[in-house]
Amino acid sequence: ESDVSFSCFLDVLTIWKAVSKYVRNQLLKEEPQAVRITGLGTFYIKKCHSFENGKMITFQKPVFSLSRTVARAHELQHASVPVPGEITKVSVSYKKTDLGVPYPEKVVQHCVQETLDFFCFILKKKEDVDFVLKDVGTLAVRGTEVTMAFCEDLLLNLNKSRDMVEKLLTKKWVISDKEVALFPSRFGRVHQLPQFEMRVVPRRVSLTDEETSPGVKNGLSRGNVSGQFPL
Repeated sequence: ESDVSFSCFLDVLTIWKAVSKYVRNQLLKEEPQAVRITGLGTFYIKKCHSFENGKMITFQKPVFSLSRTVARAHELQHASVPVPGEITKVSVSYKKTDLGVPYPEKVVQHCVQETLDFFCFILKKKEDVDFVLKDVGTLAVRGTEVTMAFCEDLLLNLNKSRDMVEKLLTKKWVISDKEVALFPSRFGRVHQLPQFEMRVVPRRVSLTDEETSPGVKNGLSRGNVSGQFPL
């Protein structure tokens, strides 16, 4: 197995794609499990009911609960929703056999942790960030506001009805990840992880152009924006 003590580059996008797939698979099980990414938060599926025109409709929606440690450390506005006791709770497995990646467990875990450390570094500098989990959704942080927007295909797989997906989105019971591109930032730009890129978004208010803080710039320069991550 590879030794994580020497300097090398990993395909960070491949690793995070595998982590996202693991999360998605747990959520789409016949008996969905709550799955935690340590240092980020927990995903689970909530079964809901609503009365319309005298009829009760049943649907499923994904829920994300941000890590309390992260929320408190960076004073983020996010309601931590406890996972119902009847739902089985698991953490993401970093084993090669579970993720289907060619890297040993220690290397994968180190790569994930380094990405999450940089996520917290951005938050510490009070900058905005989108954390993309492919085919699951996007965690968007704007100032102290936190929004988890979900992939419409995930909603469709959960509810097996496009009409229900439209209802979920129209009533804002769930936010689509397609809306994230329109979420404004006071900087007019956001960090995008795990791509380690900067992305232009609408500016929230009219401010003079602010430079990205030097600390974040230096940190970003250590992560190759082509999708490779140094270990």
